[in-house]
Amino acid sequence: MSKHSRLPRNFHKSFKPERQYIHAMLRFAAAGKSGDYREIASETGIPMGTSSGKVPAIIDYCRGMGLVRLDGAGRTAIRKPELTPFGRVVILEDPFLKLNITQWIAHLNLCSPLHGSEVWYQTFFPGKQALGMCFERSKLEIFLNVALSIDKSGAIGPLIGTYEDDAAFRVCGALSEEGGIIRRKPAPVSDDFGYGYGAWLLQLIHDHFPKSGQISTVELDTVAGWRTIPGWEVGVHQRVLELVERKGLLTIDRHMEPWLLYPKIDFEISWKSIYKDVI
Repeated sequence: MSKHSRLPRNFHKSFKPERQYIHAMLRFAAAGKSGDYREIASETGIPMGTSSGKVPAIIDYCRGMGLVRLDGAGRTAIRKPELTPFGRVVILEDPFLKLNITQWIAHLNLCSPLHGSEVWYQTFFPGKQALGMCFERSKLEIFLNVALSIDKSGAIGPLIGTYEDDAAFRVCGALSEEGGIIRRKPAPVSDDFGYGYGAWLLQLIHDHFPKSGQISTVELDTVAGWRTIPGWEVGVHQRVLELVERKGLLTIDRHMEPWLLYPKIDFEISWKSIYKDVI
């Protein structure tokens, strides 16, 4: 498996990312353990049936959410998930992913052009321009069928249910549906999210522009979707950047148009502070 590869459209089958199973996988990774799917199921208590099970889906969800990376995941059946900097701070501070900031960052990562889910990526990145923030379920189905080159229903899968289920990410609630109408909720902007958004931004800059000491806000959005994926309009995304700047994570050059961003600290270190202002 390459370092960066989006999860295929059918990776989740019909399984939502239930937080209790994500917690179990994080504990497994934190212990430095490895095994095949059945061994992991035995260690974690994540269901694994004779022909299918939740272990592969939960591993993929954790990877898509930026909580773990996989070591030795080639042709071998052995899987060894390793905690990312985000995963390490989550298991220490919010191991059951109950907090709003944790769920939002996991959601933003799941929409990543590099390692997110194909369905999430298409819905929240290219789909933002095509569909907007409010749209009919049938239009999302058509959009995904075209984007994923399929000709049958079911492409949406557990996408919407993920944000309506208490066992998953309802606190975040990035998507909701009523009467066949789906609404996207923009990521919230508040002081207690500043360090979290800052770490996410620094991670994006590192992942997409690893050799650049500066990056324009437009280029970062074009490639990584830092503004489009959260659903921030112009005035809002400027407030987000100002908030992150006040936390001391980056510097903004406002004399240039578009603005230029200069990271001030290492992205891995920045993850350690994401709960600093959370009460």
